[in-house]
Amino acid sequence: MINYVQAVIGVILLLIVVGGLLYLFYSRSNAVTKTGYGSLIMLALVSLMIPLFWITEGNNQAQAQQQQFQYAVEQGQQVYAQNCVDQCYAIKDNHIVMDTASYNGYTIAQLNGSAISDDELTRIIAAGVYNPQAVHQPANANAVPKSQDYGGALLPNDIIYLRSFIRSADPAYLKQHGYTGIKNGFDSLPDYLQANNPAQYQAAVTLANAGQFGLATGDASGKPVTITIEDPGKNGAACNSKTACFTPINLKVKVGTRITWVNNSSTPHTVTAITGTNTATPQAAPQIFDSAKGSVANTIPAGGKFTYTVTKAAYDFNPSHAVLYYCRIHPDMLAQLTIVQ
Repeated sequence: MINYVQAVIGVILLLIVVGGLLYLFYSRSNAVTKTGYGSLIMLALVSLMIPLFWITEGNNQAQAQQQQFQYAVEQGQQVYAQNCVDQCYAIKDNHIVMDTASYNGYTIAQLNGSAISDDELTRIIAAGVYNPQAVHQPANANAVPKSQDYGGALLPNDIIYLRSFIRSADPAYLKQHGYTGIKNGFDSLPDYLQANNPAQYQAAVTLANAGQFGLATGDASGKPVTITIEDPGKNGAACNSKTACFTPINLKVKVGTRITWVNNSSTPHTVTAITGTNTATPQAAPQIFDSAKGSVANTIPAGGKFTYTVTKAAYDFNPSHAVLYYCRIHPDMLAQLTIVQ
């Protein structure tokens, strides 16, 4: 931005000096003297214009740097979406990237701030340095994105773009470098994914929803258990839906356990297993369990029940041995069974 204070001061000084010299010029009648003062006036004009030119040039450079950084952030968003795909970010239902977003196992908050310099961040990105303390570790170390110098696919510009994208999430960094009006690149990541990679967007929504289930409760003893369907706020229900919720929301059960869902809510629902882990657009898995028997017309009415005995097929259904389920009528009603043998 233009330094208006410096510019105004420069103009005022220019007017004072030139005005004074003009006064001296016209107060003299000698031609030689006038010529000398005329030269001084020209010299003063040139001397005082130099700071103004310097201010203008500095402003142009600052604007160019800001435009370059903005472009790098936009490109970095694409590079991040294409390369950071292993549980790097989760998207809430309100279309916001959760604050647990990460890169190479480091949260974005860890990468930003004064602890990690630009050079160190560049090294982490280029060399594919993965956080050894991260809870989630990559199944294949060779899959961690890195630069061509380290046998990866990232180009030199990609490193700069990724660094700028990550830094866009640090207001202190933006302020320190005079980047005004730069928006956090993560804020527009959901829109970019929806438009360019819907499957990845759904995976990020699923990751956010899966995280809300928390640790599984229950002793997995094999004894019959009951799960209730509660109205929001009733009987200590921790709802993930405005309609109703399953309580407990994540139950550990053993193969062979008999589960009974009791609808204590005021509206009808279903209890339907989900294929895989896609909760953004859930697909029913009636071969595992489905109280609706394939039709939303078959509901569990208020006060009604549904019973299911956990099978080995349910245990083998997903690699994690967890089965997500939902209500066909209210797809945002979600819960999980954590199955053991």
